[in-house]
Amino acid sequence: MDERSSIDFVLKRILLGNVRQNVQMYHIEEDTDLVNELALDSLFMVNLFVDLEEEFEIKIHAADLERPILKKYKFLKEYVMEKISHKH
Repeated sequence: MDERSSIDFVLKRILLGNVRQNVQMYHIEEDTDLVNELALDSLFMVNLFVDLEEEFEIKIHAADLERPILKKYKFLKEYVMEKISHKH
């Protein structure tokens, strides 16, 4: 499994642990709307950000939340990958 696939898998696993909908991993696609399709509310968002910070050893800043990172799964994945690349 390459790094991109591994990040995708871990990110989806974290998402599934933070949503109210009963969804399978394969249902999360690039254009999945995290808020509307997965019912990601503000409490779950906070938990999601904490989990992402811990799992990927990144820091999510409040200013970053102005970006549409939760609008689509692909935006969140791109954001996490960008944060990881800046660690190295």
